[in-house]
Amino acid sequence: MKNLIKLCLLATIILLAISCTKYPIDIKGGNGHMKSVSIMEAPDGPNGEFIKVRGASSKLRRSSKGITVKFKTNGLIPGNAYTMWWIVFGETPGPPASLYASGQVVYDRGNNIFTARLNASPDFTNPLTAEVHIVLRTHGVAVPGIIDEQIGGRLGGCDEDLTFPEGPGMIWPDSDEVGYCANMQVAEHPPVK
Repeated sequence: MKNLIKLCLLATIILLAISCTKYPIDIKGGNGHMKSVSIMEAPDGPNGEFIKVRGASSKLRRSSKGITVKFKTNGLIPGNAYTMWWIVFGETPGPPASLYASGQVVYDRGNNIFTARLNASPDFTNPLTAEVHIVLRTHGVAVPGIIDEQIGGRLGGCDEDLTFPEGPGMIWPDSDEVGYCANMQVAEHPPVK
């Protein structure tokens, strides 16, 4: 009888833990709603070879309410300003949506974690299946007085002569030059079938 009570108590604790978790759990083993991919960079520009950023990863968690990303990277230039962008491909043909995700100045040896959430909306109806690319953009050296601008938008603090073309495959090296702006790392989360 004591073993039966212990077994029932253990089953109740397990069920309670599962029901209280914030994210859905796939009991079959492995969470079908979260996927981790490598972060890529092109140190020689878009005509060079894409290589994995060693020790870096992008984890995308999906739910019917939206998506959350944890973009853990390194090799960034301490003291530079960066922004992270959602590139979301829709269910119909056409250009993807480019949406601001977050921004910050990086310190401490160039290792950083960027996080952001994109909620489902009338304009974003397929968070469980969408193809999503996460792009990290450098805005060069953080300049006192315009840091909020640098970490708050696509062209914040950018010098027109030091801004590089954007688009698929257009990944450039990082720089510590004031006013330099370019997309410099990308993580591609494929569509979920």
